[in-house]
Amino acid sequence: MQRTPKLAFASLLLASSLPFAANAQSSGGNIAGEASVGDTVTITGVDTGFRRELKIEKDGKYQVRRVPTGDYQVVRVNKDGRVGPVQSITVRVGSTARVIELPAKVEPPAAAAGG
Repeated sequence: MQRTPKLAFASLLLASSLPFAANAQSSGGNIAGEASVGDTVTITGVDTGFRRELKIEKDGKYQVRRVPTGDYQVVRVNKDGRVGPVQSITVRVGSTARVIELPAKVEPPAAAAGG
């Protein structure tokens, strides 16, 4: 009969440690944003080598889940080829880093040669 209390205690100890083990596994976060339908968004980890290229469809919203924590650069290329500015974001544990849609760069017209 002495084994029963020990077994119950061991089971209780194991069960109480499971939430901590599950929480330790979620060491990443998410990246979310919006772009225009037809655009391509590239997400690159500065230090991790992580890279995702997304073709934006439907409503223009995107989300990448379970991204390793760290710094990322996000670039949007419009369907007409214009490249948006590089955006820097930081992914933290258990949170979602939001990418704000910025307008694509518009190249200024070439200066007219004159004399």
